[in-house]
Amino acid sequence: MNNITIYGILNVTPDSFSDGGKNFDKVVAVATALAMLDSGADVIDIGGMSTRPGFTDVPEEEEIRRVVPVIEALKKGVPSCKISVDTFRSGTARAALDAGADIINDITGLMADPEMGNVIASCGAGAVLMRDGFGDADEPWEVSLQRTVDAAKAAGISDDKIMLDPGVGFTNTREQDIELIKAIPDMIAKWGYPVLLGVSRKRVTAEFYKKIPEASDRVGSSLALALYGIEKGAAAVRVHDVSQTYAAVNAWNKLKG
Repeated sequence: MNNITIYGILNVTPDSFSDGGKNFDKVVAVATALAMLDSGADVIDIGGMSTRPGFTDVPEEEEIRRVVPVIEALKKGVPSCKISVDTFRSGTARAALDAGADIINDITGLMADPEMGNVIASCGAGAVLMRDGFGDADEPWEVSLQRTVDAAKAAGISDDKIMLDPGVGFTNTREQDIELIKAIPDMIAKWGYPVLLGVSRKRVTAEFYKKIPEASDRVGSSLALALYGIEKGAAAVRVHDVSQTYAAVNAWNKLKG
């Protein structure tokens, strides 16, 4: 697989944009995660609160209640399973890491909660840090990500634990999304950190169909954008369709030799 890491998205929420409610039940969520691992996922990325456009905020206690039992069940069944938790709250991060999670995926790049960096660093966890999804969507990525990198260094997060996310989908236009994907080589050159790309089923993927399909039917464009991002240097992709992504990356690697 040419060292491309696949993050399988597991939303344990009732309102995520493409699979809301599907994995809200713990038993179903764990079964879905196991199926993703069998299909080629390297990391299960668990989210307990949707951050789709117009999302409804939920209390931190509820977010913890949703994600921790799934983490515990997965780690009990498959101790070697790598788990990432999609949260911008340090309390949720702490509870998730205590339950066995390995990575925190913060869509605000440490900007929403001043304690997040300290929690990640003190636990020795991995950190996927996105260009601030709650910040100014028109702010240059160089500025937003530099602020995040500075915060990570100040908190003492080890360089080898950091991965950056361009923040596709947290923009004002689809053109901005495409430009972020094209900028991946510049991000790598500027800071040296690996890049995770998340484009799966997002709004930008709807642009390429003759008739705009439901989010769950945007596999073709999701794969095309993911492969383009990999060619640009992305080390990991965050996806809903693990089996199809695994096959696409494997075929692409074989064709590239």
